[in-house]
Amino acid sequence: MKKETEITVLVKSSYADLKKELEKNGFEIKEEFELKDNYMVHNGVNLLNLSKLEILQNCILVRDIVSIKKELLYKYKKYGDNGDILEQGKIECPITDIEKAIEFMKAINYRTILNIYSKCIVYANKESELVVQLVNHKYIFIEMESECRYIERKYESVEELKNDLNRYHLPIDTSNYFVKKAELLLDE
Repeated sequence: MKKETEITVLVKSSYADLKKELEKNGFEIKEEFELKDNYMVHNGVNLLNLSKLEILQNCILVRDIVSIKKELLYKYKKYGDNGDILEQGKIECPITDIEKAIEFMKAINYRTILNIYSKCIVYANKESELVVQLVNHKYIFIEMESECRYIERKYESVEELKNDLNRYHLPIDTSNYFVKKAELLLDE
């Protein structure tokens, strides 16, 4: 399992206002892509007896990174008592056909409980890299990961990620650096 470190925060402004702030701080768009996640859970899992986080820990994602790659994905997350993510990782299995993968999962007794669509915009300046995620045409998040693709930098800790993001004074909710998008959407 590939271990990773990341933070995700909720943006408290429009994308247009956020984009202006990013540009003021020297950020440029490096990449844009669409992400379609189909969350599937085994029919044997009693959803009524589980918390939202426990439900998500039982999910397999059928993921389509449109025109880039398709995969089955399992995300492992260990949470602290306050909801912070203490450890996380993922296992990816490449696939070639999303519809066939969903059909396969249904054949082995899985069902879809959630669909998440994200337009992802990767921004970087000379020191920092982040991804703006426009989720289900309703929410805006910023995600930062320890490994960067467009700058030569590797963040060593969650604190380093937080400090780097906060230095730009962006319109974000700093009360939670571990927003769980899927948990938020399960509430709907």
